[in-house]
Amino acid sequence: MTNPSDMRGTDDAAKLQQTTDPSANPVLGAVLEDPALADLDVPAGDARSIESMGRGELLRRRFLRNRSAWVGMIIFALLVLMAIFAPMFYQYGPFERDLRNALTGPSAYHWFGVNENGLDIFARTMKGLRISLVIGLGTAVLTSLLALIVGIVAGYVGNKGKWGAIADGALVNLINLFLVIPSLLLLMLFSPVLQRATWLLLIPLLALFAWMLTARVLRAMTQQLVRTEYVEAARFMGVHPIVTMTRHIIPNIASWIIIDTTLGVSGAILGETGLSFIGFGIQYPQVSLGTVLQDYNISAPYTWIPPAIVLAALVISINLMGEALRDALDPTSGSSRL
Repeated sequence: MTNPSDMRGTDDAAKLQQTTDPSANPVLGAVLEDPALADLDVPAGDARSIESMGRGELLRRRFLRNRSAWVGMIIFALLVLMAIFAPMFYQYGPFERDLRNALTGPSAYHWFGVNENGLDIFARTMKGLRISLVIGLGTAVLTSLLALIVGIVAGYVGNKGKWGAIADGALVNLINLFLVIPSLLLLMLFSPVLQRATWLLLIPLLALFAWMLTARVLRAMTQQLVRTEYVEAARFMGVHPIVTMTRHIIPNIASWIIIDTTLGVSGAILGETGLSFIGFGIQYPQVSLGTVLQDYNISAPYTWIPPAIVLAALVISINLMGEALRDALDPTSGSSRL
């Protein structure tokens, strides 16, 4: 209850709050015990802002204070802008031939040079970068969605009696079955067939053989969460299982899912590039970074070094952002700071 005779202002209260022992202030003490905030210098009059800072704002500040995050975002943004706008203004298309300048190095007309078939390497690299980005992002999202559904359902129903144990065992056996399937051979078998329809079908094909390990981790995390008091209370109150999963389980594992999805983009890009390089991925009339590298000439380094650098920069930038995001979401990480 407020004391009417207390005429101190908010700034005085903030100063008092700063000089008070954190153990006497549960809110401020809990914040200052966070390793990520251990080196924080609280400006005068801003002690109230620490208490009121939301989780999203805290994560944003941690993420943006990481230099790796900025490096990754800048490189990734430049590559995305190049993939979108470069083909619009470049004078050559990915399948236009200049046989007069076949197997010539970089020049003012051909920025990355021309391969032995007379195709401009820069035009093909930018076109392939577009498709590789779409496949990488789409595959990562679809993989996380499949893993989320299977992992959460298996972990939630595992302790729900006899039928729950049967359902959990069936899903675990399904995961183990996909783990022992020779995925590379099946991708090589079905990829050319699906390519005749549309190259976008490569996204579910890659996701079909990439969700199992993530699902096992999500199952284990869900099994721990279903034993918590708030989940048990929701079950005794008759809350629908889907509501319990969406409100109480998914938010508690969302940070791990975000990190796994981010890092999964680079894995999907490398998987598609590898398939295309050996001739079982993206095929004519489309082009990806793998098909650009497929036309390499070992005696002409310009035919493979520029697209390889673009691929490496893309994968490294995504991994840098993923590592920075993991550090921001992990309060025990020494690199996370407010």
